[in-house]
Amino acid sequence: MQQPLKPFTLAAYSGVALPMAAMGMPIAVYLPRFYSEGLGLSLITVGLIFTLARIWDVVTDPAMGYLIDRFETRWGRRKHWIALAVPILVVSVYQVFIPSPENVSGGYLLFWLIMLYVGYTMMAISHQSWGAELADSYDDRTRLFGWREIFVIGGMTIVLALPALLESTGVDDQRSKVASMGWFCIILFPLLALPTLTFVPDKRSSGRSALSIKAQISLLMSNQLMWRLLAADFLAGFGTAVSGALYIFVASKYFELPGHASLALLLYFVASFLAMPFWMKLAIKLGKAQALTIALGYGALINLILIPLAEPGNAVVLWAFTLSFGVAFGAAPTLLRTMMADLTDLDELDSGEKRAGLFFAMLTTTNKLGAAVAVGLSFTILEAVFAFQPGAENSEAALQGLLWTYAIGTAAGLLLAALPVINYPLNRAQHQSIREQLDRRA
Repeated sequence: MQQPLKPFTLAAYSGVALPMAAMGMPIAVYLPRFYSEGLGLSLITVGLIFTLARIWDVVTDPAMGYLIDRFETRWGRRKHWIALAVPILVVSVYQVFIPSPENVSGGYLLFWLIMLYVGYTMMAISHQSWGAELADSYDDRTRLFGWREIFVIGGMTIVLALPALLESTGVDDQRSKVASMGWFCIILFPLLALPTLTFVPDKRSSGRSALSIKAQISLLMSNQLMWRLLAADFLAGFGTAVSGALYIFVASKYFELPGHASLALLLYFVASFLAMPFWMKLAIKLGKAQALTIALGYGALINLILIPLAEPGNAVVLWAFTLSFGVAFGAAPTLLRTMMADLTDLDELDSGEKRAGLFFAMLTTTNKLGAAVAVGLSFTILEAVFAFQPGAENSEAALQGLLWTYAIGTAAGLLLAALPVINYPLNRAQHQSIREQLDRRA
């Protein structure tokens, strides 16, 4: 077993997750509204484009995971991929977040979203699979991915503070808000990638599996625990993305509190940031699957409670809901990733090869698919079923449909995500046995 990672290494590893999260949050929360209400594309067009861009990742994510596992350099297995991702992300963020309005079309948005997702995929899969190899014990992985999630939430919190800060100075247009987020990411990607690439150890592979490619694919496809985690990740990603895509609409249109939206969402992530040590301790005490089930159930309950309590102009309900729901935000992504990292050890025992890149590529794919389906489906329901229009006056029925789509869509995704991890068998004792067998083999 490796020694527990020092805080400096945990921070250096986690740093690059901050701009990744700062970029990802506006994609879910601000960009759909920005391109529909601000730049004139229809809701259905925006929903379709975001869905198509995510579906493209079904191809690129597994392929990238395979490449990341196979092609290493003298610097290690992961560092060069992160270094390559930085310039792709910098250019793509500029094009997506700071577009010239006269250039914007459905084709423009689709192309640059795909490019942005390619860079994100390269960096995210490299980074997460690197984490699975940095820490090898059951609880140390909880610490590592917990630290990573703290930086993720920190990135979301800071980037959300930018539009709130602009609002406090009297600047309230969408274009300025989105551009400020883009510049934040453009600056921080190279700045925070540097300590990750400089100070975090990255080992080369010790060898290749004796199994054929066909046998390795068969082993992967028959891995029932992997499919359970992927199902949970898809459904949790769906529920979270419904909330992310519709929260600003709910706060500004249903509650009629547009001036509260950005600040309330900011404190949502502050609550999540403060709650992360609790979820880490709960996972160590009860086990990862048990802690995940509690977090998902809690998040679903909070959303269902919102339906009878919500009313226009009620800032107390909006703020209480936002802060209460924020407590659960970081638990699912942290615990699912550390559970997947544990599962890569079982796969290594069976296949004889480290394939963390492929496993985390699958996890990244399902989360993106869940988000894509959520945005496309929720936007289509709002427009086609409830006749909700983001830039116009809406009927009471349309506003009620907005609330139902938001709360029930989020709760359903989170509740269903808990089902695959009930009685999940890969616990601390079983993982320790797997690690002991791997250590004897080394």
